[in-house]
Amino acid sequence: MTDHKTGTRQEWLAARRKLLQAEKEFTRRGDELAQQRQDLPWVRIDKEYRFDTDQGSASLKDLFKGRSQLLVYHFMFGPDWTAGCPSCSMIATASTASRCISPTTT
Repeated sequence: MTDHKTGTRQEWLAARRKLLQAEKEFTRRGDELAQQRQDLPWVRIDKEYRFDTDQGSASLKDLFKGRSQLLVYHFMFGPDWTAGCPSCSMIATASTASRCISPTTT
């Protein structure tokens, strides 16, 4: 048996309205934090990184292929693993983000 409180419809509605205000404030705060994250200063990358791709070695600039955005996903693959992280694999397989960004330059 549970000890969860049982109340009237009016009590539930009052509590739900109070919770809704807290949820809205939580969302607003999350939006503010996201904006602060986006407002962080950019940092110039001066190091010449090289990446192994299906087409051979590529620079960071090459990965952009002339576009202004690059989608990057941290795919976990441990040194002793025989396959990638199952969650990472699912996300990479199911993601359509690269197809949505690819045709555009913004």
